[in-house]
Amino acid sequence: MHKKTLKLWMGIGTFALLGAGADAAELHGKGHADHAPLQVAQAAHQHGAGGEGGEGGEGGEGGHEADAFAEAPAGEALVGRLLMLKGHLTVGKELYAAGRLDDAAPHYLHPAEEIYGLVEGELKKRKLNQFDKDLKALADLVKAKKPAADVFAKQDAVMAKVDKAIEGADKKAPAFTMGVLPGVLATAADEYKEAFAEGKLVNVVEYQDARGFVIAARGYVSSHAKELGAKDKEAYGKLASDLDALAKAFPTAVPPQPVVMDAGAVQALVSKVELLKGSFK
Repeated sequence: MHKKTLKLWMGIGTFALLGAGADAAELHGKGHADHAPLQVAQAAHQHGAGGEGGEGGEGGEGGHEADAFAEAPAGEALVGRLLMLKGHLTVGKELYAAGRLDDAAPHYLHPAEEIYGLVEGELKKRKLNQFDKDLKALADLVKAKKPAADVFAKQDAVMAKVDKAIEGADKKAPAFTMGVLPGVLATAADEYKEAFAEGKLVNVVEYQDARGFVIAARGYVSSHAKELGAKDKEAYGKLASDLDALAKAFPTAVPPQPVVMDAGAVQALVSKVELLKGSFK
């Protein structure tokens, strides 16, 4: 089964379980339960992801999130993929903290399944610390449904290693930052689009992926605000405004009903960001 089909099936199962007619407040108030449809689909997803590429990502259907960086310079690709890894873990933590342990699980598994193989080689080449064992240990805690305090303590340690890797690869130059940002956001827009079927949001996992990527992208831009603003103050103002508008599509980890923004509007905002790239060369 194609990976997109697997993810769509998983998302539909989760969304049906959550209750498509429930409002966001009710969804957030629920404790975790045994989400059998998600667990079954998750197992199928793991099976389908097993043939992904190794260090270079030449595995046919390698990590879906890596597509936007397939032709990017190595440094930009590394930082962009690490940001998406952070995005997965960020939304996973939101869900785990809300007691939605089964919903959180895919977001803790995807970094190792879909992304790490694509960054491992570049981390080694740059002599940056590996953290594959840490990711596995974190995923194991989540799969065992360990207390949130244990999961988050391990997650903080993982995030510190990810941030250090980003720091080691980042050129901290406006052109580099804007080389990374569009790829992350384009992937978010693609994930968000996949969350819809016949105009309705049916795939919760894809929505959450997109939310995590947008959060990570905004954090990255915020950390480079000084350099970006110094390069072009007006363009940076537009960039910050576009990112703020984009974030409104993802107000909560569990999708609001009805959705705030359709896929076309999200893509339009991402395109506006991409058009600003030339202002920071």
